Amino acid sequence: MPKVIGVLEELEDFAARFDSEGREVVTLQLAVHRLELEKLDRAKDLSRSEKEFQELTNTWQSETRELLQLIDRLKEENSQLKEAIKEKRDNKAPLPDARSSNDGSTEEIQLMLRLKEVIDRQKVELRAMRRQLAQKNVDLDAMQQQATRLAKLNAVLRRKHCVSKRQSDQLQNEKHDLELKLQTKEQLIQQMRDNVCQNPGEPAASSTPTFGMTASMINELVSPGTPPARLTEEQLIERLNADDKMITNRHDSSRPRFTVQELRNLLTERNELKSRLIEVEEELSVYKRAGANHTREQTSDESSVTKTCDDDPPVQGPINREPDEKLHGYRRRNSGIRKFFESIVAKLAR
Repeated sequence: MPKVIGVLEELEDFAARFDSEGREVVTLQLAVHRLELEKLDRAKDLSRSEKEFQELTNTWQSETRELLQLIDRLKEENSQLKEAIKEKRDNKAPLPDARSSNDGSTEEIQLMLRLKEVIDRQKVELRAMRRQLAQKNVDLDAMQQQATRLAKLNAVLRRKHCVSKRQSDQLQNEKHDLELKLQTKEQLIQQMRDNVCQNPGEPAASSTPTFGMTASMINELVSPGTPPARLTEEQLIERLNADDKMITNRHDSSRPRFTVQELRNLLTERNELKSRLIEVEEELSVYKRAGANHTREQTSDESSVTKTCDDDPPVQGPINREPDEKLHGYRRRNSGIRKFFESIVAKLAR
């Protein structure tokens, strides 16, 4: 049960990481969408500014043409007035309308000056609008570069997300297969134990090598976690007489026919599957943490375990199972999975 809780906790952490990455991808997509909308707004503003600039240019050109026409007309009138003055001087006649013509020319000059001021003001406004248009173009280029950079970052995050998802699916499938194999082996071992425990009290009266296990090994296999009880002298003599003998039931048609070597091979295969399951869980934790410190600790732990296993003598028969905390360095964490199982255990205890 602690190993299952640990695996569920790792899956819960990985799911939380998957959700956080999904939220980050959604945030980046929203940012890209917002930048695209801003880009469209900038383009609309640019087109509108260009239209306004074109309209101002057309207005300025039309006003310039009108002023040029007015200047030409005033020049013609001035030339006509000069000719009229010259004729009057030649004829030595009085000039009754000279003052009125001078007043009219003064008004026309003032009008020309006002038009010139309007033209100068429009030129200043046109220069300011050109500067604004250039600044908007610079801002638009900066926004486009930022949108491109965010799109590249979004693509990189999507690739990393896909790789992490594939690795997670692969590890989960491998873990599921290993759990199924381990469950199958445990069921087979339990069935063998049940077959051994069916007739524990019958004496070994046959010399046929159907099952090569001693009585002490059967007792260890039936209850591997309990220490041996204190025996009397007669029981010790009985047990010594029963050791190194074959135990079988000649009348039992479904009696077990496994040798000690076959049982040891089966136990070895089960231990290998457990080791493989532990390695898969460690890979999940490595992908979760992605830190160099944890990798160094794991390497040192594996080297120490390997050295210990090399120094120990070969195991003869089944041994008592060590706690998971001692074997795998399991550390308790306050997660939702653990709280859920603790609440179930508390309800069952009540």
